[in-house]
Amino acid sequence: MKKKILSALPLLMLASMMVKAQDLTTYRGAFAPAPTTQWTEGWVNWDPQNASYPATNVTVTGTITSNTTWTANNTYLLSGVVYVDSLVTLTIQPGTVIRGASGNSSLLVERGGKLIAEGTQCNPIVFTSNAAAGSRAPGQWGGVLLLGRARHNLGTNVLIEGLEPANIENYHGGTDDNDNSGSLKFVRIEYTGFIFSANNEINGLTMGSVGRGTTIDHVQVSFGNDDAFEWFGGSVNAKHLVAYRNLDDDFDTDNGFSGTVQYALAIKDPALSDVSNSSGFESDNDNPGTSESRYPKTSAKFYNVTQIGAFRCASNAPASGVSPTSFLHRRGARLRRNTDLKVYNSIFMANWRGLFLDGALALANVDQDSLVYRNNIVAGDFTTTWTGTTYNGTKSLMAEDAATRTRMLNPTYAIDSVNTCALLTNAWSFTAPDFRPNTAGDGAIVTDPNNLNAGVDLSPGVLISGNLFTSNQTRAVGLFILENGGGSTSGAIKLTIPKLSGYTVTVPGLTLTSTNQSGTNGTNSEGDYTNGNWNFRDDGTNIIATSKPGIVIEKFGFVQLGFNITRPVATPNGTQQSLSITVGGGSDATPLNDNALQALGTN
Repeated sequence: MKKKILSALPLLMLASMMVKAQDLTTYRGAFAPAPTTQWTEGWVNWDPQNASYPATNVTVTGTITSNTTWTANNTYLLSGVVYVDSLVTLTIQPGTVIRGASGNSSLLVERGGKLIAEGTQCNPIVFTSNAAAGSRAPGQWGGVLLLGRARHNLGTNVLIEGLEPANIENYHGGTDDNDNSGSLKFVRIEYTGFIFSANNEINGLTMGSVGRGTTIDHVQVSFGNDDAFEWFGGSVNAKHLVAYRNLDDDFDTDNGFSGTVQYALAIKDPALSDVSNSSGFESDNDNPGTSESRYPKTSAKFYNVTQIGAFRCASNAPASGVSPTSFLHRRGARLRRNTDLKVYNSIFMANWRGLFLDGALALANVDQDSLVYRNNIVAGDFTTTWTGTTYNGTKSLMAEDAATRTRMLNPTYAIDSVNTCALLTNAWSFTAPDFRPNTAGDGAIVTDPNNLNAGVDLSPGVLISGNLFTSNQTRAVGLFILENGGGSTSGAIKLTIPKLSGYTVTVPGLTLTSTNQSGTNGTNSEGDYTNGNWNFRDDGTNIIATSKPGIVIEKFGFVQLGFNITRPVATPNGTQQSLSITVGGGSDATPLNDNALQALGTN
């Protein structure tokens, strides 16, 4: 495949860089190319059915009412719903195994309680079924539930899905988005989802109004009978999530969840699907999706996801697609009911339909850029005609319907649709998979000309460590120009910055005049910059940078220029202005995103 297909740095990632909310990456999907090791190594289990777990010797029931530690020399049996009381901390040591008795046996952390379950790469903590190896199945026990005091758009006292309304401990919600429910690191959760009634099961990891003070990092949910991860409101951030062969959705976001998730892997089992149609993502603001909007809105951000559906390939060979044996697999992502979910830098592959923007509200939110699906790859075997009861005679498509497809073809969104089984090194093994980009093959050539982005798409962005200036303070600035997936530039590229009255913008090493001067390369606090490829001048109103002959920004490429901003002594406190940046030229065919603003203030 073309290496540039997997390389990306979207404009909207730049905003995140300023607040350091997540890592800056130059690739799409959950994994960096080789030789970087996959972050799943050492702690993920691809075959929990045959794992050897010790017999239980400690049975836990009822409510934990004082600070408690579970140790690795014991194996714990959850019998019924075990509650961690408010203001109580349950600590679980690395390597500890917790098994759920048959039925609704779950671990629930109440509002105000904490679960500190911090395993290690070599000694993860495991929550699993109490069934013997070889006889484990989805739904044999409940799951893990964290309930917190962050915001939820149905109120401050909301019943968690799957549990009894008569018990006040089953409620979540509040007003504290910084609430802390503890820490989960290097944790595996297996065979969850006890069924109470139709469409009423517990997820693998359920998070109700969980606040951003909580840590969720390196968590695998496998063979669950409902969703792998579901967020009901809350603001918790998460990294390194694995949803492996679960029945229903992999990542389900509802009722105002606003956290950030980066590095997530989701893999469907062709033999397991749910009656509600199994998807990689399902996202709602509320049910049924009110046009007047409940607040806060579901606006979580997902970066660097690799989602692999049930329409697997037999190998990396072209047209080696294999139809699933379970009949209700459908979409990589179903975004609906007024959601404002945001997904960037990700791969959706091997689905019957890549994306479904479900309903007028979802379509309107995309058009307003509050629901975001950008810089993603939708891939799969689009040539094989599937067989079987449900899919017989059909082929996979990038989009569910014409309205969704129209949005996906908008070059501003930088979406690539590729007909391939070879996008990743070996995504088709259930024993030793390799999800890193396959840079050696040519499988990712786009075969549908309607899916090609037409024309160069340039956009600028700002990277600055802070926007408040004390008297005479100077801050280093990185200005980025990105090509968002339209194609390689040609001709001169021009960057224009209107001069400000309250702040001084300068170019390192130059005293600007009306005549072009060649810049020099360097490094500032915001990274390396390549001013040597540009000429700079001051026309009296603007600072103008023009690329030198032969300078090209490749598709999905970027350049960084270095500037300085100073607040003169004479600028009074309370001065608020905006640094404006405009990019043009270079055969840019998408002018709608050629501008960026950065607020500047004094204190």
